[in-house]
Amino acid sequence: MKKKPVKVQLVGKNNNRYQIKFPNLEVPIEVNEHLYSKMLYSDQYQFRNSTGNTGKVYSS
Repeated sequence: MKKKPVKVQLVGKNNNRYQIKFPNLEVPIEVNEHLYSKMLYSDQYQFRNSTGNTGKVYSS
């Protein structure tokens, strides 16, 4: 049985750290750019934007 991806949200960026909100946590988790990039292209996570639509979030 294949696991469903965890739906996370990019909340913001603080210097070189990305703030990611997980569904069951009150406080966003901060990760570095390398880990954020790995999460972004992983099948285990699905990023959604602030409007509630699901999709990938790309940084500039």
